Amino acid sequence: MSISAIEKAKLLTGNVNFVIDDILNSKFENESFDYILDRGCFHVLSVDERITYLNQIKRILKKNGMIFLKCMSKNEKNIPDDKGPHKFYRDEIINYFKNDFDIKKNKDTVYYGTLKPLPKALFFVMKKLVKL
Repeated sequence: MSISAIEKAKLLTGNVNFVIDDILNSKFENESFDYILDRGCFHVLSVDERITYLNQIKRILKKNGMIFLKCMSKNEKNIPDDKGPHKFYRDEIINYFKNDFDIKKNKDTVYYGTLKPLPKALFFVMKKLVKL
């Protein structure tokens, strides 16, 4: 989230604490969050950065915490593969997260915005596994 977006959001929301952080080098303490919403971060990371992302998400999510992940789908054909974010097959996302998360739900969806037709996306709801 950009600083200007945060300033605009503060005007609209009132008493909310917005923080800028780098998910690849997060400053949040362990088990800081019950929920994480990723609406477009994972799919812009390089292959090498995805494991770091996953480790940070696992670290900052509380036991039984949930992640809501929305990413670009390989079914999106109107945006060239060399433009925009990386596109994923459903099984690719499952393979990244299956060892550390219980995948509760996944479905096809779209990104709402200014592009027409709306870009195809995947949406996942995943619960952090508690490892003994």
